[in-house]
Amino acid sequence: MRRTTFAIIATSALLATGIAFAEGGGEYSLNQGFVKFSAPPQWPVIMQKTEGTPQFIALQVKDPADEGTGEASVVRVETKLLDDSANFQATVNVGLDKAKQMPAYEQHTEGVDPSTLRYYATNGKTRYEYRETWYLNGHVAVHVRCARPVLAKTSAQWTTEYEKGCQQIIASLRPH
Repeated sequence: MRRTTFAIIATSALLATGIAFAEGGGEYSLNQGFVKFSAPPQWPVIMQKTEGTPQFIALQVKDPADEGTGEASVVRVETKLLDDSANFQATVNVGLDKAKQMPAYEQHTEGVDPSTLRYYATNGKTRYEYRETWYLNGHVAVHVRCARPVLAKTSAQWTTEYEKGCQQIIASLRPH
């Protein structure tokens, strides 16, 4: 019942904020358009906050293996306006410390981009794989967190598409 209530509230919030899902969509912005990114159009927005600081957009990545498990793959892009860009490293350090405090934290070391923290941790009773990265865009700290449950029934094709979508978001956010 709690998930149904959450889904109704999230859907109502999306309608109230006027999110437009154009054909081929997948283009998003935060901080009055200062931070822009693209995501696979089949990843729906499930939550968002686009006023004040922090701001965020959370996208659901539907995995057929999730069905009936109570688990979900989510990608979240969050921004935080900094008083001074010198505070960026402190913001990243807080995020790193928070990740390392998660139950059963285990850093993922194989084939990892040094600008991205990849790790496994337990969420409830389920093991999740996380990918987190941070960027500084002017005085805005940008944080991307891709989180997916590690489920035996998840297909290799789905995992490849998920990885590709997370990388698309990360690449589109990189300051140019």
